[in-house]
Amino acid sequence: MNLISLKIDFHQSFIKFAERMGIREKYANRRLLKTELIINHSPQVPDLDSVKKVGIIWEPEGKNAYHFIKEFFSERGVVVRGFCVYNEDVNFATDTNSLTPKELDWLKLPKQGRIDTFTQLKFDILLNIALSQNITLDFITLSTQAKFKVGWSQKEKNYLDLNINIGQNRDALFLAKQQIFYLGQLNQKTSK
Repeated sequence: MNLISLKIDFHQSFIKFAERMGIREKYANRRLLKTELIINHSPQVPDLDSVKKVGIIWEPEGKNAYHFIKEFFSERGVVVRGFCVYNEDVNFATDTNSLTPKELDWLKLPKQGRIDTFTQLKFDILLNIALSQNITLDFITLSTQAKFKVGWSQKEKNYLDLNINIGQNRDALFLAKQQIFYLGQLNQKTSK
């Protein structure tokens, strides 16, 4: 066995140990907390008629929901930018608007620079239509410089300005339609 094999085995063993002990989750949550302290986010309820840029975080299983939202806003002249997060390794080249497990560090957070283009855009609205609940999606949602963040999370501590309870209906298209519906409702309430 050569030195490289030993390093790889040690690294894999350490990660498994860290998972069993809950160390990975503790460190990742600590990093989320530090990031949250750096980001100065104060939600601004958007007026749907004046929205210029929308960001969408989605997973491959929610492709139809992504296209539904993209079409909804594109028809209104809104610039839409999507970011697809793969939960499994893929056998094809991905673009700069996607993230695979190979592009995550040992804490399951995006490696340095991988999400910067997406998170630095100043979206009027960020729509997270991913149904998975994990640290990677939390970090991207937190890091995005959107004025208003909408999505679904079972966690009490989440990084959404509007958390839509979808109950047992775990369907990305349902979530997408609910997000648009509730954004419309917010507009009615704030315009009165």
